[in-house]
Amino acid sequence: MTTHYDDEAQADQLKKWLKENYLALAAGLAVGLSAVFGYQGWQNHKSQRGAAASQVYEDLKKELAAEHADLAKPLLDKLSGEYADTPYAAAAQLQAAAASVRASQFDEALTHLKWVSEHSKDEGLKQVAQLRQARVLWQQNKIDEALVLLKDDKGAFAALVQELRGDILVAKGDRAAARSDYEKALAATPEGQPNRMLLQRKLDDLSGAVQS
Repeated sequence: MTTHYDDEAQADQLKKWLKENYLALAAGLAVGLSAVFGYQGWQNHKSQRGAAASQVYEDLKKELAAEHADLAKPLLDKLSGEYADTPYAAAAQLQAAAASVRASQFDEALTHLKWVSEHSKDEGLKQVAQLRQARVLWQQNKIDEALVLLKDDKGAFAALVQELRGDILVAKGDRAAARSDYEKALAATPEGQPNRMLLQRKLDDLSGAVQS
């Protein structure tokens, strides 16, 4: 009898608790389901945005390849505006910069590259953009500005930074400093990399440089 009584008492307590708390339970369940389906919806939305940005990017590349700058510009603006949070926006700016360089529009190329440096969330793309900015500035004979961009090593891009700095220093006439940078670039380049041969050739060409 005691067990039966306890069961009934517990059942009554449970009914009472459910009656008092069913609204909170329902709300909690709704929030939980909303979170699950909301996350799935967000993932689907993200995937759809990525696909849309990818298509615009492919269209942009075709127009740039065909040298249709007037048709490429609205596509670039769309990627940099509506899809600025996707990797395609930065990639598009790099493509546009390359097209501007081919057309000898160096100031325009710098504008595209600065956009990547300032807006991209990908550190690798930022480093690529800075390297290309330095090359464009060198092309414009703005050697000191180019060297400022290359004053710090860029992690995985350290060898490329040091080699480019060496190239610019050669153009500036500072052969001893150029040799030092080439040596650092060679040391940072893994064995077997084709670029090692070119770096060694550059070092050999500077064999007469005064050592500090």
